[in-house]
Amino acid sequence: MRVLDDDAAYVNELKLGSETAFNYLYSKYARKIYNTSRKMNLDHEDAEGVVQETFIKIWKNRERLDPSLSFNAYLLAILKSLVIRLVQQNARKSLQKSELMVDGAEIRNSIEEDFIYAEMLEASLKEVNNLPPRQKQIFLLKRTELLSLDEIAEQLHISKKTVKNQLAEANKYLRSRMLEQDVIAFFVLWISVFCDY
Repeated sequence: MRVLDDDAAYVNELKLGSETAFNYLYSKYARKIYNTSRKMNLDHEDAEGVVQETFIKIWKNRERLDPSLSFNAYLLAILKSLVIRLVQQNARKSLQKSELMVDGAEIRNSIEEDFIYAEMLEASLKEVNNLPPRQKQIFLLKRTELLSLDEIAEQLHISKKTVKNQLAEANKYLRSRMLEQDVIAFFVLWISVFCDY
């Protein structure tokens, strides 16, 4: 297999069935998925399961991947879908009431929905690229790395208030842009799930 320089090239090889490309992407992103799952309050066992299921979905649907889109965005979308499903399942178990069981059709567990969700996430991320550099940096640290306000402030050597203000400005801009598209409902959901400040 030829030397590849970026995710897009590896994704293209993965579409063709390359196990080498799959293994590379797994080794690059598995720990990040695990850490993000843990930040979303999953225990070790559940987080490990999410990592495995995420890449099973990627492999089974490799032919649908678009190398021109962010592979990281696909992973985040699938991760979020799996976490939502897991939380729903755990909630049903804890309630132990059959009348509160959520119908399987209502759970976002279909692979096709995961990839549609990923495409919607990609649309939102394209707008993120239009933010001023510092706002973009803070927004991504908060929404994709799931850092706390204090962690962002410490990492960037700025005040917590500045971080909060920059996030507010970024969210205001992005909401206004999403209103012009069909992904506003998705964007609001993404913001709400990936940690409000």
